[in-house]
Amino acid sequence: MTGLLGDAPVSKKLQQENDRHNPVMVLAVLAFLVVYIYLFTYASKSLDLPMPQDLSESLGLYVDHVFDVDRNVDSSLYVPFTWVFIKNDDERLVLFLGAGFAFLLVYFIPFEHKQRSLVFSSLIIIGVLYGMEGVSGLLCAHSLVYLILHPVSSFRLWIAFLPGFFGFWTFDPYMLLGSNVLIQSLLAGSISVLIYRYGILRLLAFSPAAKILRVVVVQSALITVFIGALIEGWLTGPWKLALGVLLFFWHWERLFMYHIDYQDGKIPKNISLMTYLSVFLTPGQISNWNWGATIGQGYAYTVNNFLCEDKNKLVMSGLQLWTVSLGYLIFGSWIHAGLLDFFNDQGILVYGRIEHMSSDFVFGSNLGPATVLLTTLLALMKWTFSWGGVLHFKVGLWRVCGYKIAPYFNYPWLSTNLVTLWSRFTFHYREFLVRAFYYPVFFKFFKGHTHLRIFTATMAAACFGNLIWGHMTEAMFYSNIESNVLLLSLKQWPYFVLLGLGITVSEFWLLHKKKTSRRPWTPDKYIGWDVLSAYVTLQYFALIHVFFYTTPEASLSDNFRLFLTGFGF
Repeated sequence: MTGLLGDAPVSKKLQQENDRHNPVMVLAVLAFLVVYIYLFTYASKSLDLPMPQDLSESLGLYVDHVFDVDRNVDSSLYVPFTWVFIKNDDERLVLFLGAGFAFLLVYFIPFEHKQRSLVFSSLIIIGVLYGMEGVSGLLCAHSLVYLILHPVSSFRLWIAFLPGFFGFWTFDPYMLLGSNVLIQSLLAGSISVLIYRYGILRLLAFSPAAKILRVVVVQSALITVFIGALIEGWLTGPWKLALGVLLFFWHWERLFMYHIDYQDGKIPKNISLMTYLSVFLTPGQISNWNWGATIGQGYAYTVNNFLCEDKNKLVMSGLQLWTVSLGYLIFGSWIHAGLLDFFNDQGILVYGRIEHMSSDFVFGSNLGPATVLLTTLLALMKWTFSWGGVLHFKVGLWRVCGYKIAPYFNYPWLSTNLVTLWSRFTFHYREFLVRAFYYPVFFKFFKGHTHLRIFTATMAAACFGNLIWGHMTEAMFYSNIESNVLLLSLKQWPYFVLLGLGITVSEFWLLHKKKTSRRPWTPDKYIGWDVLSAYVTLQYFALIHVFFYTTPEASLSDNFRLFLTGFGF
């Protein structure tokens, strides 16, 4: 079923043939990282070089909304959930230096060690940025998942030592290593071996119990959200997650897709722990850990796309994405602010944020359709610039490290309908919803009723799965795990319903429209319709965000009135 989206397995021989060195590519990657370091960190100040803003002004270029108060380029590229460093500029410096180290290691190390080297370098970068607590939490959680999905016995039982050992450091981290602490962690590891050998393995021997255990570990993030909300209600205080567990939960959607590959028999039964870890621990995930969490998808996609092409070609494609990323990161806010100023100078009120517009509307401001339409459209543009810059950097780093990973964004403004938009916009997240929700429902229900089949599958993915699995859990991880955050997330349901309905209507239109060989954006007499279709598609998608980015004081009725204002009602 899910094999419809999978890439063909790549042979070891082909991978080795694609592992040819080119010093020019190495220098190019390092040069790009130097540019990133110069623009987005304090390195130039430490080296007594002119800061980016000083350099710009010395060339006669005075621009607003590009530089921050530190006189380097303001950026949405950062490392979340860490307090090891005071400034995010220092965190970015560690990230870029770590990316360079990871690249050099995976580029030159012998083929059989390449993917392991990425696990090694990722853990080093994570250790510097998040400390022992972050590394131990990830290793504790992932080793436990591995033991449940891939049971071990005899000489491989040592792996069962890891959840207890690393779990001790996750939930009771120590800054200084003492003999008593080490003994306690070793004891915790020994206890976890006994629990696994005489408890969990016996449960896994019974098929019903094994299925329940697998569902629990795969759906651990969602289960934690609901339990945490209940505990918050009982204890009148939010439930705070350990740092390493929080980092692991941002792997949840990819773990979901890994489990789909597991159910489809795409994962070898004798997969090693290191191969398992190589699916989840790569340098490309570390920046903006919680953005584009589905990049890389599951086992089959990651493994089959490693060195499936000449690695220098992959590096070049990664550098191309880094170039686009720089354009978004440097000029995105400047373009957005320029358009805001332009429309406001023309007498059209346009807000910088949808929440501000929502607040004014709730408290009595009289807004016109142009204000609602332009505010939502420019907000979507700003979000695309910000996310596009970050996620092109992330995917570019995946490619530089040897993976042929599809871009997260692919010219979304060329979308002439919502189906196409979802193929071009947040691609890897769309794949998650399609694989986890659309296909299972589509192939199981209403097989004799095409329209009902499409409608049900689309709403299962774009509405139900998107809300519950895709956004509600993430909203809880962004904030504390508490019932109020859960309720606020559920109040956004109209956005997901309208998105699902819009995609369904587009699917029906594509199903029944007259077939033609003409492709969108062909430069002919119909290109005007392409422009109009693209605008309508993007405007609708932007407009429904009034239900997503809303002021807390707004009621459901207020949000619908604001939505209808965009249509002139």
